[in-house]
Amino acid sequence: MTPHDDPQFNRALIDSVPFPLFVVNDEVRIIGFNRIGSTMLGDNPAFALTGKGGEALHCIHATEALGGCGASEACKTCVIRGSVGVSCREGKIVRRPQRMHLVGPGGAREVYLLITTSPVTDTAPPLALLILQEIGELVSTQGIVPVCMHCGKVRGTAEEQWASMEQYLKEHLDLDMSHGLCPECLKKHYPDVAGAGSP
Repeated sequence: MTPHDDPQFNRALIDSVPFPLFVVNDEVRIIGFNRIGSTMLGDNPAFALTGKGGEALHCIHATEALGGCGASEACKTCVIRGSVGVSCREGKIVRRPQRMHLVGPGGAREVYLLITTSPVTDTAPPLALLILQEIGELVSTQGIVPVCMHCGKVRGTAEEQWASMEQYLKEHLDLDMSHGLCPECLKKHYPDVAGAGSP
């Protein structure tokens, strides 16, 4: 027996994922979850099985319409619902950020998540893995990045710590930037070059 044939090994593998992970169908009904995912499902995680994702995860919009999760106006543009649909129907991996309002014991709170969905191969009906990675600390505690209105520098977590946008994105999201010219700036700052392409 190889490790991937061993159910205990597979369970340990899923539980070792350091983010909440859920197996869902194309209606975002929860079929399974990992150990960290169970902490998001309340006192009785097993009760959430086959429940609608927004209700099990305590999305504030799941209470806005009689049909629950999937029936409110906000559900039409939900990144989780849309990403799961793409993974289930088209077999594609999707990674997108999402701001969500969740209801917990302390009331409603806003969280910033990186949503990753990936198709589970060879299943009927189609299933997807849904991973929720909280990224609020990468932006700021208020979900707003303070930018100087004159020089464009970004304030970090310390009040007096300011950095260029390039440096901020490199430190917080490990992104490198390249530079170019948008059409408006090309016309404004280099009108001779911008006009060279015209007859």
